[in-house]
Amino acid sequence: MAPFERRRRPALHPDVRRAVPLDGGEQVLAWARDETSGAHVVATTHHLALVDVDGGLLWNRPWHEAESGTWQGESSQLTVTWVDRRPPSRWRLTEPSLLQQALRERLQASVVLADEFRTAGRRTVRVVIRQDLASGELLEQTIPGRGADLGDPQVAGEAAQRMARLRSEVGL
Repeated sequence: MAPFERRRRPALHPDVRRAVPLDGGEQVLAWARDETSGAHVVATTHHLALVDVDGGLLWNRPWHEAESGTWQGESSQLTVTWVDRRPPSRWRLTEPSLLQQALRERLQASVVLADEFRTAGRRTVRVVIRQDLASGELLEQTIPGRGADLGDPQVAGEAAQRMARLRSEVGL
């Protein structure tokens, strides 16, 4: 291939596309195939979906449920952590894709305001106002870091105080 020629990426397979439900105005932004399972990870304007190798929808989660995404280039692994503390989702992506960029942009788009503090035990807690990108609804999230105890009255009080300030800033 000459240096000036671009490799064209094949279109999303129709079976995979059909498996991902799209609401009015929702569009597929990017996708990639997991080299380990053969499943497809599909980013839309409102959701992140996983479609199995046979074209069945395994899950379809709104962006505000994803806490973060991490790309490890040396291992070609994309990891998504979830606000509800379900086990992280991990995929090995070796083909060129815009999925990492779409993931970063959609996560950022869902965050309206955020604050983070350290507990007395030096653990972190994040309070976040997020937007459901499909409905526009604002949602409150308190996300404890590893080892942070939201049952501790001091931690819960600090989180509530900071969330009240965020609510005030966005008019809730």
